[in-house]
Amino acid sequence: MAVFNERRFSIDPGKGKKMDGCPYSVYEDGRDVKDYIIPPKGYKFKGFRFDPDACNQIYDGRLIAEYEKESFIAIFKSNLWKFVFALAIIAVITVVVILAVNVFNKPKTDKPTKKPETTTLVKDTVKEKDKVQPVEKNAPVPAKDTVKPNDKDNAAILDLNAKKDNVKEEPQPAADDPNVQFKQAFWSLIHQRTIMMDPYDLLYKDNKNKVEGEEYEYLRYTILENFASFKAWSSKLHKVPVSELESINTIKDLKNKLNEIK
Repeated sequence: MAVFNERRFSIDPGKGKKMDGCPYSVYEDGRDVKDYIIPPKGYKFKGFRFDPDACNQIYDGRLIAEYEKESFIAIFKSNLWKFVFALAIIAVITVVVILAVNVFNKPKTDKPTKKPETTTLVKDTVKEKDKVQPVEKNAPVPAKDTVKPNDKDNAAILDLNAKKDNVKEEPQPAADDPNVQFKQAFWSLIHQRTIMMDPYDLLYKDNKNKVEGEEYEYLRYTILENFASFKAWSSKLHKVPVSELESINTIKDLKNKLNEIK
């Protein structure tokens, strides 16, 4: 009966490391312990190199781990999540910094500049004008007017004052007087050369039995006598230029002007 003799090989991690509890290998290629090998950063595990190590009487040899440098793409793929995480942190920091800068660099509200005070300058100027000019020595003193008004002048002055006292100022019509307001509205229609009957009719109804005067009588008995008379009257008014109507402010002048129209 054949006897199986198990071979044993010690593990040397070389430039890398091996996990705690890494056993010996029973295979010359070390396939049963390759998961215990930790390669150095930037390298990947390539395999074992067999070393007979004849001096070692416990093991049948030694397996030395070998590595090869990882490509940039492989390193990038294996650490992709780290790059993404770093970029996210940088983006957040950038946003925070920009917001902080905008908050602290907001333009301050410009306060209205005070206007230069000119009061002092004006006062000083007035004071300079009010100063009494020094009188030069030996300057001739102006003689006082010693001419006295004669009796004729006194009489003329008294007569003028008496005439002023006898002149009475004519009272001005009040702005809230209904007659004044009616006349203003009436002549406004005339000056605007209004040829519609409704505005005149409305003006009459609003002031009926409230006002008096030539304008009211003319509106009532001439303009609004009937529709036919209004049509004839407005036809003549329409032929008068506005520039001429604006200078007419009496019923007499208005009648004379309309009588000129054929």
